[in-house]
Amino acid sequence: MDEFVRVSSRLTGFDPGELQATGMADRYHDLVVTEVTERRYRRLAVTVLEAGGDPPAVDDPHLLDLARAVTHLWYVGVWPGLPPSAEAYVVSPRSYAQGLVWKTFHGAPPGTVAPGFGSWARPPRRAMPT
Repeated sequence: MDEFVRVSSRLTGFDPGELQATGMADRYHDLVVTEVTERRYRRLAVTVLEAGGDPPAVDDPHLLDLARAVTHLWYVGVWPGLPPSAEAYVVSPRSYAQGLVWKTFHGAPPGTVAPGFGSWARPPRRAMPT
């Protein structure tokens, strides 16, 4: 599991601890292995870790598609599918709520968390400088 989180960290740009904190690592790992087989996942892991996490440095288009799919999964909680079928589906309501996309702008997923009374009266939090 640690390897999957390290690979995912390289692909998403999020710290491994942040990914673990979502509670989705086990579920996402199992989903990826089921969708693409353990062997194909292993090829992705080795390639990404050797490439320093730079997906454009991955020269196999099938592995690049898989790297994009894993990144998409973490950001929006949806398995986008892979060519040629590319059947997308939401993993779970929790995966939607834990999507990294919400963390990128310090937002909350609509319909999951009440913002609190009067929160609309305060200006939004500023993005952290990178």
